[in-house]
Amino acid sequence: MKFEDIKDQIESLETVGKGWRGIVYRGKFKGKDLAFKVASEEQFIPNIQKEGKILKIVNQYGIGGKLFLTGEDFIAYQFIHGKPLKKVINEKNGKIIISQLLKQARILDRLRINKEEMHRPYTNVLVDNSLNVYLIDFERARQGKNIQNVNQLLHFILTEGYRYLPPFDREKLIELAKIYKKNKTEENFKKILSLLDIED
Repeated sequence: MKFEDIKDQIESLETVGKGWRGIVYRGKFKGKDLAFKVASEEQFIPNIQKEGKILKIVNQYGIGGKLFLTGEDFIAYQFIHGKPLKKVINEKNGKIIISQLLKQARILDRLRINKEEMHRPYTNVLVDNSLNVYLIDFERARQGKNIQNVNQLLHFILTEGYRYLPPFDREKLIELAKIYKKNKTEENFKKILSLLDIED
């Protein structure tokens, strides 16, 4: 089944985003408010299919938009009523948001799924009105070794995200990041949370 095969059955279809690999539409299908990510060209179909497989895994841990349907050249997931991280995060809510990001990054590390873009979450994180965080755009994600989600996010915290958090020992965080990179244990991750005064 291709997107064109069901396009006429989708109500209130509108384009909500365009990337060089895919086009994102929003519409109602079988009573569900969905986002449809469609390969922009045939060569990007494997990327979209891979994103569907990754979403199926991470959804089990409450990460990403809830996958509803997969087709030959598209995936459809529950539409996320959220705003880009950049427009929401501030000094008042930063700790709540970054805490969720770190914990989701830790889950991805444990699953051995590298999202590849955690060092720049402004572009691929949505936050809803209740400050729930949603990771989006898993088309570049990969499974394997050398998983760096937490460490990439710590890079963001050290370079930009620190402004949204209470003061912390930067040198100590750098040290803990190096330790975690070598040995990704739960204990080493908890030390990072503790330093940033984030509850486990």
